[in-house]
Amino acid sequence: LRQMPPAPEPIEEPIAARSAKAITRVLRESLQSRHGHAVLALDGLPLLLVDFEQDQMVVPDASDNVAMAQALSDSFERLALHGIAAKRYQQLAGELPRQPLRPLLWQWGQHPAHWHDLDARLRQHARVRLLRWPDFRVLGHQHDSFRLCSLLLKRACSVDECATLLEIPREAVCAFVHPAYLCGYAALEAPVAGMRLAGGAGDGGGLLARMWRSVRQRGGG
Repeated sequence: LRQMPPAPEPIEEPIAARSAKAITRVLRESLQSRHGHAVLALDGLPLLLVDFEQDQMVVPDASDNVAMAQALSDSFERLALHGIAAKRYQQLAGELPRQPLRPLLWQWGQHPAHWHDLDARLRQHARVRLLRWPDFRVLGHQHDSFRLCSLLLKRACSVDECATLLEIPREAVCAFVHPAYLCGYAALEAPVAGMRLAGGAGDGGGLLARMWRSVRQRGGG
């Protein structure tokens, strides 16, 4: 019979962030700095151990990524993030397997329930800039995600601009931006006043259409 994982120990370290907005901020900062270790806990018990330095995680109850992403999403506003020392991380992790962190964060970010503040900024035409290529394990064979990466690595665009340029639904753009933002792959920039959408009559498709043609030509598309 498969041995059940031991019951998790309560987390006594101080809380560094609580609730979705604060935890998202700390996760993004720590992922970009690649510094430190943390525990995501619910009611004082650990759900996820995070090693930002190695970009790894440990799941104390051995849940798979799909189940863990759902659990984190369901509890996002009640979660607490505790910073812990490297020695404490190793103690809590024990012999449990170390797994890549970003694929879980990407699946977590695809749950739409807690992105109200981010979506409000996107509706106000904040521009999205991709800071680096995401891990190919999270992109899989999603053709539109690769097209969005190609565009947003070249220049920042709003969600509406992406949707118009790539001829994909606005919802599909947001479904990419949410996890890319949580994983620290994407950042938001202020809107540009007067930016026109593609498709203006008599101008060869508009400024953004010319931008996309330039991106495709540079990429050999």
